[in-house]
Amino acid sequence: MALNTTIIKKRLASVPRIQKDNEAQNIINQAKTAELKSLNTEGVLRLYEALTSGFYSARDAAAMKRLATYTQFQPVTYTPDYVVNLVKGTRLNQPNIQSQLTPGLVTRIYAAEGKRLAWYASFGFDGSTVGRGQLGQSAYTDVKSPRYFKTTLETCVTQVFLAKLLRKYPGVTRMDLDLKSYKVKVPELYARIWPHLSLENFVVTAYLAILIARATKTGRSPKDTARFAVALYHGMYKMVVAVQMTLKENERIHWAPVEAELLKQGHTDEVAYVKEVVK
Repeated sequence: MALNTTIIKKRLASVPRIQKDNEAQNIINQAKTAELKSLNTEGVLRLYEALTSGFYSARDAAAMKRLATYTQFQPVTYTPDYVVNLVKGTRLNQPNIQSQLTPGLVTRIYAAEGKRLAWYASFGFDGSTVGRGQLGQSAYTDVKSPRYFKTTLETCVTQVFLAKLLRKYPGVTRMDLDLKSYKVKVPELYARIWPHLSLENFVVTAYLAILIARATKTGRSPKDTARFAVALYHGMYKMVVAVQMTLKENERIHWAPVEAELLKQGHTDEVAYVKEVVK
């Protein structure tokens, strides 16, 4: 019978606690590479728990290395291209996300934020936003909510954290596991996410998708939708709403009259930011 989580549970339960790491070694060393690759999160974590529950011997380390080598949880780089396709795949019924969310939009967000971060830092300013995308906890809370990208985020965090955990990379520890349900915990705080660049790429992209959806209005062009979304990303919500209230009702939905009024009010850098990101 092919190795699976049920068999792993039975074999580990059949030996005393002090021998569980030895049994885990046997399971891993006797398994075919294809069997190790087929193991789900629970199966891998049960073996990890058994190998690390006591003194971590050289034999435990060798078994862990074999598990890490052949598990499905391999290190991956979630590039902007990868995560844009991932996010779009969950929002097939939203045309503006399909047309306006691009890898270029994400990388230009990083460039625009980096340019301004250097300027703010030169004056000693520090804020509540962090990382290349300069997002804060509220944006992350939106992304990980069941209404938006909870399930996809869980999948990404599991892939990234398990790959690092098995290889003892910095930034992921046993504290990131729920060894009652045998799952990887999705951190509550964005501070635990953004240092992992692949996960930051996902959160930034997913948040842009949320804002594009929010900026979608009847009669608003796709490109203007992206402009309003990027303005929201940059924290311009109150500023934009205040400007819209000064315009005629039929003008408020379009970016050009909003941009013109922003420039009149001296918000040149804010307008420049939107132009830098939305091409």
